[in-house]
Amino acid sequence: MAAATRSNVARLNGVGTLWRLEELACYESGQSPKHFDPVDFKEEQQGGSMTQILVRAATPLLAIVAGLAAARGAGIEQQSGRLPELIARLAGRDYVLAAPARDARPYVDPAPVLNAFRHVAAAMAWGDVAVAARQAKEFDYEVVQFTDADTQRDYFVLREDLDVVETIRGWGSYIINPHSRVDALVEVPHPMADLHTPEIGGRVFAACGAKGFLLAGTHRAKADVPDLVDSVFHQVHTAWIGPLAQVTAWQIHGFLSAKHPFPAGTKVVASTGDGALAPEIAALDTALERSGLASYAFNRLPAEGRDNQLVNGSVPGLTFTSLAAAKNEQGRLSRSLGGSFVHIELEGDVRATASRRAAVSLAIANVIRDAAGLAASNRGAAQRAPQSAAARRGPGGWADEGARAAEKPPIALAARVEGDADQPPAERIAAQTPMP
Repeated sequence: MAAATRSNVARLNGVGTLWRLEELACYESGQSPKHFDPVDFKEEQQGGSMTQILVRAATPLLAIVAGLAAARGAGIEQQSGRLPELIARLAGRDYVLAAPARDARPYVDPAPVLNAFRHVAAAMAWGDVAVAARQAKEFDYEVVQFTDADTQRDYFVLREDLDVVETIRGWGSYIINPHSRVDALVEVPHPMADLHTPEIGGRVFAACGAKGFLLAGTHRAKADVPDLVDSVFHQVHTAWIGPLAQVTAWQIHGFLSAKHPFPAGTKVVASTGDGALAPEIAALDTALERSGLASYAFNRLPAEGRDNQLVNGSVPGLTFTSLAAAKNEQGRLSRSLGGSFVHIELEGDVRATASRRAAVSLAIANVIRDAAGLAASNRGAAQRAPQSAAARRGPGGWADEGARAAEKPPIALAARVEGDADQPPAERIAAQTPMP
């Protein structure tokens, strides 16, 4: 496995959580991890072991069946419905604080429960939903097992318990997919300010089969979670990306072209946050352009360079600095651990048009699946089993888009290679299909 230094492990969540080296090795090798809990980091003497802590339970994490059985045995509430409707409700005012001018409810500082919340999120990631549900009650959250009536897929939802809290605190709602083999998170940090991003994010989450869906709980005017380490949103991101950020976060935002000096017709701006042109960005640019959406990417490369010209034409990458996400804390954390982070800004016209919402969602979902396929291949993960016909059906109103995304072969995106300058950027990324 790659060397894990004291500094990069200690920075895992920005507030002092350490994961054991055994756990890192499981992630690095692509094997099913055993159950480990995060523990408070304590600096040790020079030359001492970083992880002189006994494993609380060495029993291997049982897969989906065991997790669901544990949920039933723990008395976790079970609900069914349509996933699009669930996400729409979680993005509404029952669970999200609106702008100050429209909503007098205050955002509550979550500092006293951040450590506990991170542990709950970690327990969910490992499949310990019974433990997560029990601990979540301590800060008036609930874990619900939700079955999508259209696909019969099960999800676990972590949300504020409206039967207990007098007023929501704006901490967000989180969904984990226990069936997922796609190492990706879909994050929606501005559900109120960026119109229709919860729907788009939900479509992407369902279509690509990502591991998790993160939905902020407040308008950005009350707490702008991409800029905050001390938010519940960031703690869930921390717990769900994995010890070395093997799980890529794809964050969905919105912008209005009238507020930015961008080329006419700009519909999408993507960024990694650090000015690089990662394979995911190049592949996304190609997919969006082929869907009829003018896409650009923030980068710090020379404007006349071939890579910039492939994604931006003659437009310098620095033109899009206002949407660079350079200060995004979730991106900073993922990159600091050696992982990937993709920040996607969608213009208002794309989000306002139903057909374009569907098109952009499908394009993003396909790229996520392809990128996750490469990551799994590089870690030596086993070949994915074919999906059943039921699994290929998209959830509810997203049926057609979900089916097409799920049926697309898992072509893996590899490192950028030299190629014809006239090729689309994604075609200058070595493609390989995992062998059976």
